[in-house]
Amino acid sequence: MDRKLQPARAALVEGSSTVFGTFDGPFESVNPLDAAPWGGFPVPRALKSWRLKSWQAFQLSTERYFVCIALFNAKSLALVQVKIYDRVNRNKVLFERKVAPWSFEVADGLLDSVTRYAGSGASLEFRNRLSVGRIELELDIDSGADWPAVKGSITIDAQHVTPQVVSIPFGRNHGMYSHKCLMPAGGSLRIGDDAVSMEGAFAFMDDHKGYYPMTMRWDWLTAGSRTPGGELVGINLTHNQSIDEARYNENCAWVGGALHLLPPVRFSREASDPHETWRISDDTGSIDVRFDVEMPSRVDIDAIVVGSKYSGPYGNLSGFVTTEDGRIEVDGWFGMGEDFYLRC
Repeated sequence: MDRKLQPARAALVEGSSTVFGTFDGPFESVNPLDAAPWGGFPVPRALKSWRLKSWQAFQLSTERYFVCIALFNAKSLALVQVKIYDRVNRNKVLFERKVAPWSFEVADGLLDSVTRYAGSGASLEFRNRLSVGRIELELDIDSGADWPAVKGSITIDAQHVTPQVVSIPFGRNHGMYSHKCLMPAGGSLRIGDDAVSMEGAFAFMDDHKGYYPMTMRWDWLTAGSRTPGGELVGINLTHNQSIDEARYNENCAWVGGALHLLPPVRFSREASDPHETWRISDDTGSIDVRFDVEMPSRVDIDAIVVGSKYSGPYGNLSGFVTTEDGRIEVDGWFGMGEDFYLRC
């Protein structure tokens, strides 16, 4: 495999040059605004800030519920989002608020920082404390016409797990940074009148910043489970706008906190009745995953400034992923995918 795991670095940008690669720990400073992202030409910091897309998102899984919590800021489009899928009753609750891009800022680093949104009837706070091995989530959403009140205080245990931290080039000195990890979670969560048990829960995190092209595009699938012995296992599979996927991608598996790098993958989709099926595979036969959509989710926007075609379904996995330590069967896993297109 061309991609190698490197030791963590102090900063994403050193001088004005972006560091590219896959790393085994967080950057102390996630500072893409210090880069000279377009051929070394001097660019005002305000313009770089406007082109920089950033978000922090979490997916929480319990035996019954799959919960997505995100603060997404593409500057021309900023969203506060809480999505909850009840796997027993097969229904989805969506709280989504489009907000001004200055309503929140995604923190520059995860060692000791806070990402926060507070508005009328809704507050989300992500307290990033990787310096002491945890992340704390607080959410408080008032009930509305189409969603129940949601209140939670979640602690994510980041100890004894190796994250995948990537910096992937889209051009000579610009690209995307992402810190992803699969971690145990606990705490309290209430959805309407339902007190949700967090026993055995786990969380995926994506802390993300990038100088994307005017058209952002990716395919993504992530899912996790626990073995009969309680060991946490999960996968992250993506095809994005990397200029060299063999050396720079973000495909990986976690087994009991250990990180395993995976090769580039391709996505294909087949329409079916009532829902579609995705297939994710690689060129060597080491990855063959089927994703059967159970709950579709689609958002389409066609405006002069912003155009979006987004599919973010939930569903069930089957198949396998092969690491250097052996084969991981993903049959019966539940996860989420994205077929993402945004022009902005």
